[in-house]
Amino acid sequence: MKKDSIAGKIIIRVLFVALVVIAIAGVISYFILNSMKEDVEIKTKNHFKVLIEERIQSKMDVAISNAVTLSQNTDLLLALETNDRSMLKVTLTSLSNAMKNGTNFNNVKIHVHDKDIKSFYRSWQPDKYGDDLSSFRNTILEVKKTKKPLAAIEVGRAGLVLRGLSPIFDVDGKYVGSVEFIQGFNSVVEDFAKDDEFLIVLMDEKLKRGDALSSQDKIGKYYLSQKVFDKEFRNSLEKIDFNRFEKTGFTIDKNFFYTRFPILDFKGQKQGFYILADHVEQVNNTFDESAKLVYTMLGMMAVLTILLVITIIYFFNKIISGGLNKFKKSFAEFLDFITFKTNSFKKPAVYTSDEVADMLVLLNNTADEFDKKLKDDMRVIGEIVLTTDKVEQGIYRCRIHSSSDNPMIVTLKDTINKMLDTVDKNMIELIRTVTNYANDDFTDKVEISPKLKAKMLEVMESTNKLGLALSQSAKRNLHNGQTLEKNADMMNSSMKNLAAKANEQAASLEETAAALEEITSITRSNANNASKMATLGETVKQSVKSGESLASKTAFSMDEINEKVSSINEAITVIDQIAFQTNILSLNAAVEAATAGEAGKGFAVVAQEVRNLASRSAEAAKEIKDLVEDANLKANEGKNISAEMIHGYQELNTHINETLHLIENVSSASKEQMTGIEQINDTVTMLDRVTQENANEANQVRAIANDVSSMAKDLVEDALSKKFN
Repeated sequence: MKKDSIAGKIIIRVLFVALVVIAIAGVISYFILNSMKEDVEIKTKNHFKVLIEERIQSKMDVAISNAVTLSQNTDLLLALETNDRSMLKVTLTSLSNAMKNGTNFNNVKIHVHDKDIKSFYRSWQPDKYGDDLSSFRNTILEVKKTKKPLAAIEVGRAGLVLRGLSPIFDVDGKYVGSVEFIQGFNSVVEDFAKDDEFLIVLMDEKLKRGDALSSQDKIGKYYLSQKVFDKEFRNSLEKIDFNRFEKTGFTIDKNFFYTRFPILDFKGQKQGFYILADHVEQVNNTFDESAKLVYTMLGMMAVLTILLVITIIYFFNKIISGGLNKFKKSFAEFLDFITFKTNSFKKPAVYTSDEVADMLVLLNNTADEFDKKLKDDMRVIGEIVLTTDKVEQGIYRCRIHSSSDNPMIVTLKDTINKMLDTVDKNMIELIRTVTNYANDDFTDKVEISPKLKAKMLEVMESTNKLGLALSQSAKRNLHNGQTLEKNADMMNSSMKNLAAKANEQAASLEETAAALEEITSITRSNANNASKMATLGETVKQSVKSGESLASKTAFSMDEINEKVSSINEAITVIDQIAFQTNILSLNAAVEAATAGEAGKGFAVVAQEVRNLASRSAEAAKEIKDLVEDANLKANEGKNISAEMIHGYQELNTHINETLHLIENVSSASKEQMTGIEQINDTVTMLDRVTQENANEANQVRAIANDVSSMAKDLVEDALSKKFN
């Protein structure tokens, strides 16, 4: 593997540090530039914020001062008190014309409200008045409540406008209404346009009142609250991301720098927001001037860093690198000598007096001393190797006798000899004790020296613990064996009884299951019968409904018969009247015939016949009338009977519904009972199966108990054969 030189490493590190310095400077510059950019954006945003607040406040001051002035107008007060809108129209028209001619307020609107918060007069719609404003005009409510003037931005039916309101009092100081001075945002938009800046006023569509804004221009979910705007700026707003814009408060595209501020009413509720913008070139020019200085500083820092690196590399190669290369070569030869790769070390010549020369002299002296001590140490190490070989064979009586000037080697020799003495003594004691344990004598113990520690102490103590544990184990085995033998006999007897009881329980559960099966069958039959009864009840219910319908039709037919009978009565009356008149005419004809003498005899005969026919017609009409009246009585009786039948059918239908409800309850209860019995039946079946399984398990446990009893007897016999305390 190729290794880099110290010079190369130092040069690389110097270059790395230089690059890091340049990179850090670049990062710092990047953050500085971003900070400067953010600062420019924030300053631009704050500039717009101050401008919009000042200009809106100026408009509000104008609105409230004009509203206060109008509230002092005596004609306005008199018009309110006398309900004279024509007087108010003359006064406000004169004031509006004066404002248009003498000020910049060309689109001013004046709105007067009465004490009940209803519109009294609108300067732009004189014929619209009397509508209730209390549901959405909170500024009017506030003025009435506080009796103080108020200027605010508020949404009305016409959208978002600037409003100045002032209460109107009569001569006694009593509140009689309020006057409102309304302005739009066009003049503010024009003020920004004069500075080549842009303003759009947007109202949230959720605040729309009525349909007055339906034709108003919109951007997304917001209505424009102005008529004057730059078309290019308005169209560019369609392309920006409003969600991101609302989170950051500003955004930039290729043409404009945009910022936004919320529009709040007098309660602090959001009504929409202002979008203000400047040409993006204007913002970038401000930023570029500051960025030039940062780029210049970054370039100078990079040049200075490069010059410093070149200087450091030159002096390092000239002064330090040569001495280090010489020391490197000599130190490599010294390492070969002390690692036994070579048998000798050639001392390097020293000609200078710097730090590298001192290291070379120290290296030469160290090599001489190492050569002398190495030979003495090798003799002791050779004997240590021979001794360790014997220890590996299990011979602990051998010792090291050679010596050296190296205190570490001497200490190593003495330590090994002392260790061998202790290990030899402890091994003898351990062998004796373990031999007794192997012969089932657990009463012996190892004698532990107070000097023992760590692993050897653990071995000695563990041996004694082993003897104690073996002794206690033998004692427990004896006790446990005796207990186990006794318990096994008891368990054998209990399992025998358990098996017998389980068999008896299984037989009882089989009988219970059979009885539950019979109950289930009966309950199922009851449920089926209840269902059939419900079906029959529904059939009867339908028949009753049919009978009730037929009875209703019968009553209706009786009413029609009564109507026809009445018509017949009227016709009979007419016939009776005709017969009466015919009789009179025939009588008159007979009188005339008698007067005529012989010439009228034939006519008298005819008149008599006509008279006879009229009499018979009258009698027949009377008989028919009597029959019709009798039929009318019968029809009324039939109608009454039909009404009683309908009432009876209705009562029968009610009773049938109650019966069906009871049948449904019985059917539902039977089904629930059948479900419960089936669940009990399933549970009994499961208990029967579990009981049979328990009986089988009891027999198996009984066999195991016999085996355990036999094992317990063997364990007792083995424990009695050992020695223990």
